[in-house]
Amino acid sequence: MKKNELEALKKEIEEIRELINTYVEYPDIFKDELSESSEKIDRLINEYIQLSK
Repeated sequence: MKKNELEALKKEIEEIRELINTYVEYPDIFKDELSESSEKIDRLINEYIQLSK
């Protein structure tokens, strides 16, 4: 179960990372999306770290 959760989190982190890379190309247009995605990826990374302990 823990391994599946870690894999799901890892996949979601990668997807958000890709979005962030797109948003960074046009930061003026995607200012809100960039901020929201950054916060979300921080939460997911923290959750990943906690589960991996």
